[in-house]
Amino acid sequence: MKNIAVFSIIVVALASTAEQSQAIPAFAKAFTERYVNTSKNAEFVTAVKQAKCNLCHFGTSKRNKNDFGKTFAKHLKRTDYNSTRFREEAATVKKEFDVGLKKILAEKNPAGKTYQSRIENGELPGTVEQ
Repeated sequence: MKNIAVFSIIVVALASTAEQSQAIPAFAKAFTERYVNTSKNAEFVTAVKQAKCNLCHFGTSKRNKNDFGKTFAKHLKRTDYNSTRFREEAATVKKEFDVGLKKILAEKNPAGKTYQSRIENGELPGTVEQ
């Protein structure tokens, strides 16, 4: 739980300094609630906690998105999810996240595997780019 709090603080700091960054706390929270907290695969949970921002990004710049991050950004746009909307339309936003995450996980990565199958196999959904 402590790692999630630290991860959320880092994401907030990065989101406030890099306008192009898609990593906002709500995205990380949505993924964590639906896939990390419900996973019975300890290796996957550990890998996600260690990856932190690199779940969707690579390198030192958060503008660099891996294949999963690019797919995520295609379906869920940061500009559609401001704090006011989260407060006023919580149920709608939750449904949009559910639909968006299902679409994201159904897509195939460059190697031809779905992101869902990677998660089910205990792997991080995105591949690391150099």
